[in-house]
Amino acid sequence: MSETATTPAELDDILAAAAIAAQEWGQRPAADRAAALVAAADALDAAASDLIPIAEVESNLAPARLQGELKRTTFQLRLFAELLNDGGYLDARIDHADDAWPMGARPDIRRVLEPIGPVVVFAASNFPFAFSVAGGDTCSALAAGCSVVLKVHSGHPQLSAAVGRVTVQALEGAGAPSGILALVYGTQAGRDALMDSRVKAGAFTGSIPGGRALFDLASSRPEPIPFYGELGSVNPVFVTEAAATARGSEIVSGFVQSYTMGAGQFCTKPGILLVPAGSTMVAELAEAARPAPAKLLNERIQVGYRAALESLF
Repeated sequence: MSETATTPAELDDILAAAAIAAQEWGQRPAADRAAALVAAADALDAAASDLIPIAEVESNLAPARLQGELKRTTFQLRLFAELLNDGGYLDARIDHADDAWPMGARPDIRRVLEPIGPVVVFAASNFPFAFSVAGGDTCSALAAGCSVVLKVHSGHPQLSAAVGRVTVQALEGAGAPSGILALVYGTQAGRDALMDSRVKAGAFTGSIPGGRALFDLASSRPEPIPFYGELGSVNPVFVTEAAATARGSEIVSGFVQSYTMGAGQFCTKPGILLVPAGSTMVAELAEAARPAPAKLLNERIQVGYRAALESLF
């Protein structure tokens, strides 16, 4: 798995393999897919001591945070394995044949959800494990019987390559077909993959502009495909007069802690605080203590942050 931009020829080979893998994987018994997901989770847990230091260097996140996130990642893999073994995800509907049906003889009609095919997943920057190579979008697609082409985020390429090696080896070791999970690098490779007719769905976690651009691409294809986007938001917080009177200072403190958590790089952080006219909360917020400065996830985010600050003055 190269960390340089994926060439058109390399991408074509990856997509061809993904299409073949999807056909085979989608026909495998759910129990086989579940076992492969558990194998991937076990392998990632076993490789934690190798993966965490790489993630720490590339993301500037603390080891404790990364350990928790890796645990969340392997939990997600095992959770989807449990759902596979349960079988309810198929949403099976069966209407048995009935010659005496009042509207006329009814044939045997059955409906069940089926794998859609290869899925392109765009990794996020702020969760290098849980929303990246082996994250929620990837494990849900694999559980459904789809192959995955993962567009690596530029913020953590070495970690992505390492997680990819561990995950692919575990999946294929558990019987998954070759091409079930592959990594591609570079913005153009991600765009080209999303537009390729062999790809049947896209998934993205990240900014509104980035998600909007990818959604438009997915919708503009000759054969439009589903696009599952989890995008950022302003996340407004509304404070009532009663709440401002009863615990205004407590709300201010919680607001500061929330929007500065993870150096302000959580998509769930509040962005606007709306308070009653005349409330002392505005003054309290201006005087509230802030945490010490922290390194951001990557240089691109830092440059964007500085540009946004400079535009305010």
